[in-house]
Amino acid sequence: MSFEERISWVINYIKREKNLNNISLGKILGSNKNTIQVYSKGKGDFKGTVLAGIVENFGISGEWLISGRGEPYPGAREKYPETCGAEEFSGVREIMAGYNSDKYVFIKQVNGRISAGGGLSPDNSSDVLLSFRKEWLQKKGDPNNMSLIKVSGDSMEPTLLSGDLVLIDHSKTDIASQGGIYAISIDHEILIKRLHLLYQDSKIHVISDNKHYQPQEIDADKIIINGKVIWYARELER
Repeated sequence: MSFEERISWVINYIKREKNLNNISLGKILGSNKNTIQVYSKGKGDFKGTVLAGIVENFGISGEWLISGRGEPYPGAREKYPETCGAEEFSGVREIMAGYNSDKYVFIKQVNGRISAGGGLSPDNSSDVLLSFRKEWLQKKGDPNNMSLIKVSGDSMEPTLLSGDLVLIDHSKTDIASQGGIYAISIDHEILIKRLHLLYQDSKIHVISDNKHYQPQEIDADKIIINGKVIWYARELER
């Protein structure tokens, strides 16, 4: 399914399952009946605030909505297999079941890279699992909402270098008062940037740590926040 098809499907699914019309759904999502009607056909200028509302209010997977990977909600694959993307690679569940789950937890490293430059769409399939101390990771958040991906580009230097591995908590979609480094989507391209919220202007200050790149101020509804970077690792030899 394309991004537009997923939007259409999920709008119609919510309306049907929750017995909502365009007006009532629009109120929940901070929109209006005309916009919801257009979205239900997979058309329109998809606003980040509306998409975030779908995820937050109806338990829809943000990863599925943006990338098509996984299920729109837990258990959807059995009823709506045509809507679902790739599952975890073969053997993941068996490996995890045989591991000491009392002490460690696995996080998927997805293929492809997340751009710290001009933007790209990463391959969300997974070949690799990395283990973390469960006690430590659970203090950061829910491991089930986390993934690992490599950085591409130089716009976040010296903080993050191209090839660094970052851990993203996909449940952290609100910008912290002090800001932070986030994985974001702009026009379907995935980027990693430092963000600060400009409350008075309803804009987001999008910053590259590399001073050769100029910061931008972008309307909040033009950006989808996919998660916050909470950890990174770096190879000394590449």
